[in-house]
Amino acid sequence: MKIAAVVVTYNRINWLKKNIDALLSQTRIPDEIIVVDNASTDGTYDFLKNLSKVKFKRLEENIGGAGGFACGLKCAIDDGSDWVWMMDDDAIPYKNALEALEYTILKNQNSNIGVFLSKLTDEDNTKPSNKTSSAVTGTFVGFAVKKEVVEKVGLPDSEFFIYADDYDYSMRIKKAGFKMIRVHSSLIAHKDWIRQKRIFRFPFSKPNVPPWKTYYLFRNPILATKNFKIVNLGVKLYLSIDRYIWSYVSPESKPYIFRGFKDGLHDVKGKKIDPKKPLLS
Repeated sequence: MKIAAVVVTYNRINWLKKNIDALLSQTRIPDEIIVVDNASTDGTYDFLKNLSKVKFKRLEENIGGAGGFACGLKCAIDDGSDWVWMMDDDAIPYKNALEALEYTILKNQNSNIGVFLSKLTDEDNTKPSNKTSSAVTGTFVGFAVKKEVVEKVGLPDSEFFIYADDYDYSMRIKKAGFKMIRVHSSLIAHKDWIRQKRIFRFPFSKPNVPPWKTYYLFRNPILATKNFKIVNLGVKLYLSIDRYIWSYVSPESKPYIFRGFKDGLHDVKGKKIDPKKPLLS
């Protein structure tokens, strides 16, 4: 069984180095490690080109996490991988994370489980558990997907750019009849994501993200749930209220929030706000 690890990176070379060290130190090393570089400008290319054990694809422009994972997943499947274990550059797998994942995959070879998820933690010494649990959705951190799923469902939708692409892909996989299982013995440290910094303005607080990112935070959940009417209605209702709360906490985010919400309602997809030139037209 061939298992590839796919890592998407953008201007986080220090995290990427830790991630690759962790992958190469696994008790069960991935058969292939593919890094998709979203046109980084921090020396990532020079670092990657000197790594003999890592295959990388440098993109000409930043196509976001969604585009990066679609690109990396296609490369891995084209290279003959049976399973593809996807993650961000700031994800640090525990030493036996892939070994534990593979053990569970082999135990369930004849099932209709299409995705096995590693368990994320923000602790340094979390103890693994032998239990597994059913999952409705998964994030693209420790997301191991089977070749047959990709062949039937296709690739993640790169038009999301960032955020909610993993939710959309999870829903498509479930709709195609595959199950998703979380493996509690396969641990990945993802501290910055779990302990996200926050901004506060009485009486509310919100994640401390660059204002341009709020465009996608408000647009993409609407797009990702559009085929699930009741869920979509709830998302729209929640975001219609939350756009005022978030704008109060972070006034500089307001134009991005309201534009994102509007574009979500009008089914506008694609990379509409460029991180390099985060201006609204």
